Order: sequence, then structure tokens, then C-alpha cells
Amino acid sequence: MFEPAIVIRKPREEEVGELAKLILRFYMFNEEFDPSMELAPNAREAALEIAKSRVKDGGLTLVAVSEGRVIGYVYGVVVENLMLARRNIGVLRELYVVPEERMKGVATTLIEHAKREFSKLGIRHVAVEFPARNVIAEKFYEKIGFRKFTSIYLKEV
Repeated sequence: MFEPAIVIRKPREEEVGELAKLILRFYMFNEEFDPSMELAPNAREAALEIAKSRVKDGGLTLVAVSEGRVIGYVYGVVVENLMLARRNIGVLRELYVVPEERMKGVATTLIEHAKREFSKLGIRHVAVEFPARNVIAEKFYEKIGFRKFTSIYLKEV
């Protein structure tokens, strides 16, 4: 059976709506793991604004496109810590692939492309962020060679 080619690239203006839907789905998915990640009432509108800013110039945003359809995305930023010898770290904050395209290597391919983009900026370390209770993500990232680096704890006040 023929597998369509997947292209990884920066998102285009005409894909803002598709990217916004994936951003919203990413946050909806993470809300399932931790009620502290409850979505805002205007999350749909916020996702559209976020998508617009990322298409324009919002950190490292890459999309996976198959047969003209955006099927996944990755979003990352550069975090600077002046106290570290390698002061800049690339941080992947969002990764989402539509369910029907999972287990086909799309997420891994997005991450590999993001790592190459960070490398072009002289960055030698890439970290990922995801909800602590998302054991699926934890297993996935460990499988592709990531290790625990920092921990963030949350307490309601």
C-alpha cells in the first residue's frame, strides 16, 4: 500500500485555521491528564490568535503536511540561562499529531526537524515539556532518547 509523503515545514498563512485546530486539540488532550490545565472559556479564539502569531513569527513552529492537510505540529522556544555553560536550551513545548496519523513516525520526524532547526542556532540541548501525568508522552520521549532534566511542582493557593 502507498504511504503518502509527509512534508515538515514552517506553517503558511492559509494554514492558520488548521494549525489553530491542532493547538486547541493539544490543549484539550493535556486537560485530560491534569484538571489544573482546564481550558479557558475562549480557548478556541485564543488558539486562533496563537496560530496567527506563530505563522507570522512565533518561535520555532513546524507543521507536518500530508496530502495537503496539516496533520501535526511542533512548537518550541529558546530558553536562556546565563548561569549555564551552554546557556541556550531549545524547549519543545507543544507536539501534536492527529490520532489517525499516530504510530507512523510523524511525531519523531517533527522532533528531528525541530532539533535540526535548534542546532542551526547553535543550540546543543533540546528539552521537552508535557504534563507530569501524561505517561504516554513520558514513554515516547524516553524511547527516543530524552531523559528527565528538571521538575516543576504545582500547588493551588
